[in-house]
Amino acid sequence: MIISSKTIDGRPHRCHLCKSDVSVLHLQADGDTPCPNCGEVQAFGEDMITTVREIDSDGIESLLKIEDAEFPRKLLLDFSRVNTINSGTISNLVKLQKAQDARTGKVVFCKVEPIVCEVFQLMHLDTVFKICGDEAEGMSLLV
Repeated sequence: MIISSKTIDGRPHRCHLCKSDVSVLHLQADGDTPCPNCGEVQAFGEDMITTVREIDSDGIESLLKIEDAEFPRKLLLDFSRVNTINSGTISNLVKLQKAQDARTGKVVFCKVEPIVCEVFQLMHLDTVFKICGDEAEGMSLLV
């Protein structure tokens, strides 16, 4: 699972000190988000979009364990590496969507393989989840 955070205009969030990429999910127990390279504490705004690439069922489950106050409000999940999906993963996706709805957040799925899309459609989850073609379209849905 690869996590990155971008500003609303699509630029990666970079440490203001060393210019390394920093994700909103680098949070520590005290709520600070240090740069993984230099340790400088970062500030993330409400307009930050967090993208999760190479998502899998374990990654989705780990997202559900993040504390509510620390959870990104705008989440883009890249499904390009998901070619099968099971009931446990679907259950976790529904939980993730419900949690985002409760915290007035947004979650968008992009690059969903046709077979996985078909499963979502058969279960009428295509009406629950926001599904789009690519990352650029997903970013525009999260603005």
